[in-house]
Amino acid sequence: MYVLFVVLNETEYLSDVLIKIRQLGIRGATVIESVGATSIDKGIYSLPVIGGFMRTLDGDSSTNRTIFSVIENEKEVEKAMEEVEKVLGGDLKKPHKGIMFVLPVTHFRGGELQRHIEDRENKKIIEKEYESEYY
Repeated sequence: MYVLFVVLNETEYLSDVLIKIRQLGIRGATVIESVGATSIDKGIYSLPVIGGFMRTLDGDSSTNRTIFSVIENEKEVEKAMEEVEKVLGGDLKKPHKGIMFVLPVTHFRGGELQRHIEDRENKKIIEKEYESEYY
C-alpha cells in the first residue's frame, strides 16, 4: 500500500482533483490546509490580524491544500498521479503548481479502504468454501 500526497498551490482545482480521484475508484482522501515554507519566510503570516483579515476578504490567500489518500497498489498510484497531473494542466514542473509524492505504507487500520479489502477477502473465503463443499 501507498499514500499519495498532492499539495495544490492552485486551490481552485481541489474539487476537480477530488472528483477525479473518486472516479478512479480510490476510496477516501483527506484534505488539509497547508502553508509552504516560502510563504512563512516572506512574512505573509506575520501580518497584523486586521491586515490578514483584509487579505482573506480580497481573496488573496497563500495557503495550499494538501490531499492525501491511501492507495492499495502501485498501478493505481501511477494512474492517479497521471490523471491528477492532467487536471492540474499537465505539467507540475511549472512553478507554483504544487507537488505530488508517494510514500509506502507499512501499517494500516481503519477507513473505507480497509473495509473494502476485508469485504473482498471475506468474499474470496466464502467462494473458496463453496468450491470445496460442492466440487
